[in-house]
Amino acid sequence: MKGDTHYDTIIIGAGLAGLAIALRLRQRGEKVIVIEKNSMVGGKMDAFEWKGFRFDKGPSLFTQPELIDELFELCGKNPREYINYNKVDESCRYFFKNERLDLHSNKELRKKSLSGKLSASEINALEDYLQDVSASNEFIGDFFLSNPKPRLKDIFKRDLIIRYPEFLKLKFRTTLDKYNKRRFVSEKLVNIFNRFGTYNGSNPFKMSGLYSMISHLEINDGTFFPTEGMRSIPESLYNLAVEQGVEFLFDASVKVNKSVNGFELNTSDKLNSNKLVCAIDHLTFYRDVLRDDSLFQKYIKQERSSSGVVFYWAMNEKFEELGLHNIFFSENYEKEFVEIFGNKKIPNDPTVYVHVSSITNAKDAPVGKSNWFVMVNTPANEHPSKENIDALRHKVISIIETRLKTEVFSKILNEEYWTSKDLEELTGSFGGALYGAASNRLNSALKRHDNYSKKINNLYFVGGSVHPGGGIPLVLRSAKIVEQLIYE
Repeated sequence: MKGDTHYDTIIIGAGLAGLAIALRLRQRGEKVIVIEKNSMVGGKMDAFEWKGFRFDKGPSLFTQPELIDELFELCGKNPREYINYNKVDESCRYFFKNERLDLHSNKELRKKSLSGKLSASEINALEDYLQDVSASNEFIGDFFLSNPKPRLKDIFKRDLIIRYPEFLKLKFRTTLDKYNKRRFVSEKLVNIFNRFGTYNGSNPFKMSGLYSMISHLEINDGTFFPTEGMRSIPESLYNLAVEQGVEFLFDASVKVNKSVNGFELNTSDKLNSNKLVCAIDHLTFYRDVLRDDSLFQKYIKQERSSSGVVFYWAMNEKFEELGLHNIFFSENYEKEFVEIFGNKKIPNDPTVYVHVSSITNAKDAPVGKSNWFVMVNTPANEHPSKENIDALRHKVISIIETRLKTEVFSKILNEEYWTSKDLEELTGSFGGALYGAASNRLNSALKRHDNYSKKINNLYFVGGSVHPGGGIPLVLRSAKIVEQLIYE
């Protein structure tokens, strides 16, 4: 690639969203190039190994695999020739002070598991809740997550008008916590379903009850796990993209200039295009790539989502009490969010998430051992010091040992960790925020950054920091939305 090279579309960022939109536009016959500042694809979906242990560094929850399959099918390929995954019926194990509750996607297994731990009325309340979030997702959620954000001129469209009555329901007019407290007597169930608010890095005590629909994907639809780990998702899409003729430029630091006919990029070669797609955090893009201070100042005012600290522990033992996904709840869940979003500090008594992929993929750890991905939510823009990390490690180990009633610290063979600072430096996530802006207002969904620029023609946005949000399914939907905006 030498000299002056013209493309139909240039994409900034080779994370999952960048790969998805590249494939979609390539299938439209476009000449596409993806520019990535790192030497590899995947963004947050990185991985590493240590002496027979394999760790996925980023997202660990995989739902709606059909959205991945769709990209292969668009290219006329059999997805199973590129990537395979298994369904995991048990969605999560929840550890409280003196009890553990397991939730399954299979209704009968779920009821059997909870029998004797919750009353019959509480189990019925749970089933009613799951039916309601399923119906809401089908009628409201799927529509809004699969289409561009509604604009003023759209308010009289039939597809919107028929959905207006839903917005009068309680869940849209109150916080997620208040809505859950109206639905459940059990404090444990309230905590479990408040927890889904963290799936977009927000505060369940402030965000809309609309987000109760998040639980639908994990519990009603079920969770999955790739047979080669989460890292295999971007790797398989990259292999497909190369086969389809998508070009990639790695280790590239670029700046964009708006020209008369489109966009020009300053790289080792002069690149230009009719369209530009931002597939990185929009704040980082405005500050470092487009260098538009007015847009940067506009969007930096929005509260950031939470970040996190992740410990990767090679464990010298298998722990039968643990499942693929595990949550160890703090004793005062509301106080935890006050500390994260109000006081901007690492919680004193954090809720701890533990993911053990070797439970599903035995080859991710040597025989008789296990690989732990241990995460705590922390504030964005507040990069922890080594002293903070050391103190947090001590708290996390104490919490896990107390709940499991077994020794943990002495079983750690090796440790790596990832903080908000690492996340920002590797992926460009502004302030280390995992999901861009937080959703800590009742109308946050309508305030999220659009998938297109209102200021600059032919500039589009995909990824977790823009509509419809973060997480693998929504990131993939953002790419589909941009294709729709361009062509439909």
